[in-house]
Amino acid sequence: MAQLGILRGGLAQTPTPSRFAVEVKHVQKAYGPNEENRVFSDLQFQLMHGTFVAAVGPIGSGKTTLVNMFAGIEKPTSGTIVVEGVEMTELKGDALASFRSETIGLVPQIQSLIQELTIRENVELPLHFSGVRKEKIAVRVEKVLDRVGISSDSERVVGTLSVGERQLVSVARALVADPPILLLDEPTEALDPLMSEVVLGLLRGDNIMAGKTIFVTTHDKRIIDLAKRTLRVRKKIP
Repeated sequence: MAQLGILRGGLAQTPTPSRFAVEVKHVQKAYGPNEENRVFSDLQFQLMHGTFVAAVGPIGSGKTTLVNMFAGIEKPTSGTIVVEGVEMTELKGDALASFRSETIGLVPQIQSLIQELTIRENVELPLHFSGVRKEKIAVRVEKVLDRVGISSDSERVVGTLSVGERQLVSVARALVADPPILLLDEPTEALDPLMSEVVLGLLRGDNIMAGKTIFVTTHDKRIIDLAKRTLRVRKKIP
């Protein structure tokens, strides 16, 4: 079972809905037919609007599970997760998909790009799902591709890209709808030094990140040093 501890900076303790982007209340998460594999037990913390939090910890401690629960991809076994005032644990189907597309930019550890589509087409997808007008889509996509540094390759098919290039496409897709919350799961883990610097440059304070609540799982000391808050997820040894 994982435990959480604050390395530095601290997280807010008193719930005030207007101050928090994410609230985790008495969350338990367990797997298995009898819930015998318990990851979290009575997990509670809050993320304030506009903060940059790095979650660190060993493999298997539950960092990716946290990201997936924030995004509504996984549900807690019990407890509630409130994102921007909306209880994620109560959303389902189209309501969940719509809320996620407008509120959360997700860069998963395992990329979910469509291999047969071009970079531009992949990045456009969240805007189509959100009902953004066609003339605005082109402007938004070009802006984010330029900021991430892949504008000149926008017509390349994703299936022809390297792992690092695909990661940059994932970052661009997460940013294109300008969501208030950005979740990144090990964003520099598979990147070469050059592409890591692109991601780090964005996290250092690029205008496109201004005011966003950023939650990053990472082992990268450079990201940990950039974060305003650091959350340690400790795996309890049996």
